[in-house]
Formats: sequence, structure tokens, C-alpha cells
Amino acid sequence: MENSCCLEITVISAEKLTIAGRWIKKNAFVTVRTDSHNYRSTSVDRHGGSFPSWNEKLQLALPVSVKSFSVDVNCKTASGGLTMVGTANIPVSDILGDYVPAYYLHFLSYRLRGRDGERNGIVNLAVRLVGPECRDGLTVKPMWTPSLPVSARKMNCGSGVGVGIPVAYAGY
Repeated sequence: MENSCCLEITVISAEKLTIAGRWIKKNAFVTVRTDSHNYRSTSVDRHGGSFPSWNEKLQLALPVSVKSFSVDVNCKTASGGLTMVGTANIPVSDILGDYVPAYYLHFLSYRLRGRDGERNGIVNLAVRLVGPECRDGLTVKPMWTPSLPVSARKMNCGSGVGVGIPVAYAGY
């Protein structure tokens, strides 16, 4: 089995959601996918309308080979069907920047795009890597390590204050 890390995503809220140019009234939920077999969904927000709020933590395995993951906002219809409101593809590189620790909590907002490619709202997330064990029992090795030796991490800026620790993603 391929090594992976765990991704913890807190789906906070969404803004200005529409279907066919009309504000949605209720029943929006979010599905986060790292691949076709690995996904989690929030509960349905029954009262938020076009500005739903979930504040739910979802935890998924993030295989090393994954370069991006998707966040899909859907709405349950009165007849029991589903309507896609919008989707956002999030590059893993947005979380694994060059100068932040691997387990840093990122607060991110992404523009949602409908099937036609048009703008259709915004989704707000908090994302971080967690480990060494995922809630599903998946044991992983730390994949992200500092890219510089210990002696190079201490930077003399005249005041004796250290300035950041570069990290590298070992899976690419």
C-alpha cells in the first residue's frame, strides 16, 4: 500500500451559493475527495440558505501521489435528488508551502465553479496535516521533514531571532 498522510479539513462555511441564478434556500452539504474511493461529507445545513455554515471536521487519507483534492458543494432537492452547486480543486501545494511547518493550520477560501465554469460562491476551510495515525487507524510515517540541516535552521538576523524553518515534501 502506498504511504499517505492524513488531511484534516474543517469545512467552516460557504457564501453566495446559487443554482441557475437563484439563491439556494436550504439543504447544502460539502463532500471532500482525495480520490474516487476516499471521500467524506458534512451534514446538511437546513437553515443557512445561500450562506450555509457547518464547522465540521473531516479527516481523510492523503496518498503521496495525490497532487490536489476537490471540495464539492451540493444541494438536496425537494424530490430527494442532488444538484451540484459548485466545486473547487485545491492543490496540495497550497498546504505544503516552502516555509511553514507540515502541521500548520491553514485558513483558506476558494471560489466555487459550477458545471458551466461560472463562478458560484465561495467555500471557507481550515486545513492541516495530522498524524502519525489517522482516525481510521491508518498508520503513516511522517512524510514532511525540514529540508535544511539543524545548523542551517538558525539564522542570525542581528537580533538573534530565528526566521522560519523551510520544509520540503518528500513524496514528489
